[in-house]
This record gives sequence, C-alpha cells and structure tokens, in this order.
Amino acid sequence: MFETNSPMFNSFSPNTKKIFSGAPSKDPVCGMQPTEGIRLIHDGVTYSFCSTHCMQLFKQNPKGYIKGPEKN
Repeated sequence: MFETNSPMFNSFSPNTKKIFSGAPSKDPVCGMQPTEGIRLIHDGVTYSFCSTHCMQLFKQNPKGYIKGPEKN
C-alpha cells in the first residue's frame, strides 16, 4: 500500500490522506481517486468518494452514477 500527503492528491483538505492499494478504484461521481474514510453502502455495495460533496451528489441520485450492464 502506498500513502501520500502530496498537495497534488490532497486538493480538498491539507489533512486528507489518500491511500493507494493494489486494486484501482474511482469515485463514481467524478472519477477521481477516493479519499480514505469517505464511503457509502448502497444496495449492499460499498462506494468510495474523493469528497463529501461527491458522496452527497451520489446520495441524491445513485442510479445516475451506477454503471450497469451495457444494453444493445
């Protein structure tokens, strides 16, 4: 696991830590790297977010951000 306190990764708060593990993940709202501790469980699935702002947007309209199977 790689941890960084680089200003590039901490755009929302100078005290925010970004944690990187072997599994890539993205904020479903904006596509940025999630911040440790900002998570929400929706329909049994845990979603991670870069900020509480993105988490609130997701809460308002989860279906708008959840990618389902592609339909032809």
